[in-house]
Amino acid sequence: MTKTFTGAVMLPGEAGNGLEATLSLDPERVTLTAGDSQLGSWDRADYLITPESNGSFGLTLGGETLVFRPDSPSEFSSTSAVPMAEPLAVKAEPKPKSKSKSKFKPRAAANEDSYINAAIANIRPLSDPNDDGGLSKGFVTIMTLLAVAICIAAVVTAALV
Repeated sequence: MTKTFTGAVMLPGEAGNGLEATLSLDPERVTLTAGDSQLGSWDRADYLITPESNGSFGLTLGGETLVFRPDSPSEFSSTSAVPMAEPLAVKAEPKPKSKSKSKFKPRAAANEDSYINAAIANIRPLSDPNDDGGLSKGFVTIMTLLAVAICIAAVVTAALV
């Protein structure tokens, strides 16, 4: 039985929305199409599907690697028997327990917060955090003294001529 999934396909590390594509899976083959064009069809031995982050899946098709972002990652995961990647772990401060007896627990918001916190935790600075981005005091002092010396030399030269 063939299962068909819509989504976007892109190269690993590529940013953006990718190319709208349809991935058809059956027990023996996988077929990738974009619009009316078939991009390829591979035998079971020539393809591998692996979980990636954020509901994306790695596709190794005949030795080439692509990323497939299905419109419904959970349906794709359960149908293709490829588990979704676990969200990034975040160390959180323990929250004080509320004395409220409400049975309402906002799971969706907490889950969304964990994704945001995980993304923030993975941000790396583009430069050295100890570098203030400016010139050192010694360099500025030397350049200032050199500029003053050049100005004095220019004034003295002009006065002598």
